[in-house]
Amino acid sequence: MKIWFGCTTYEWMQNREYYFLIRDYLVELGCVILWDWIDEVDKRIKKGNQKRNIKKIYKSIIKAINEADASVIEYTVPNFSSSHQINYSVLRRKPTLVMRRRRDNILYDDSYLDALSSSHLTIEDYSRDNFKKKIQSFIGYSKIESGTGRYNFVLDKRQKYYLDWASSIYNKSRSEILRKLIEKEMKQDKKYKHYLQS
Repeated sequence: MKIWFGCTTYEWMQNREYYFLIRDYLVELGCVILWDWIDEVDKRIKKGNQKRNIKKIYKSIIKAINEADASVIEYTVPNFSSSHQINYSVLRRKPTLVMRRRRDNILYDDSYLDALSSSHLTIEDYSRDNFKKKIQSFIGYSKIESGTGRYNFVLDKRQKYYLDWASSIYNKSRSEILRKLIEKEMKQDKKYKHYLQS
């Protein structure tokens, strides 16, 4: 599976350990990290070199997200570039995992990010103890999420009538309505979540 892994260089030294833990675990799971840049940035920051080619970086990030099957973005330190990556990834319909550690001075529950509503976006608080479980669940879900399939199934007249009515009233296709209902069930099904993590 091809993954874009993003994080910020702001407050790098305070957070680098977690960036490496996430990146290394993705590699351990067999993921291919597109434009794996954190080793290079780590060396540059340790040397005190602040020079960077932001146009090249931007193009590389966009290219990586476009080619990725999914995105994983560490967002403990809210910032513009990571916010842009999250938004772009979601707009490109990529399964997107946003991971963040709780910090006393950050109000996560009242952020722009929490206002985003997309079936492609997963926001997870994590710690050193549970980050592997969060990533496993996301990767398992993302692998089966890629692609579409056509299914025929039988509805009784009452169910078909509702679908026709809802499609007209809410200006959504029947397929879109059914997918939303299934997504809701999937999110509530604890046995299914456990299955994805195994």
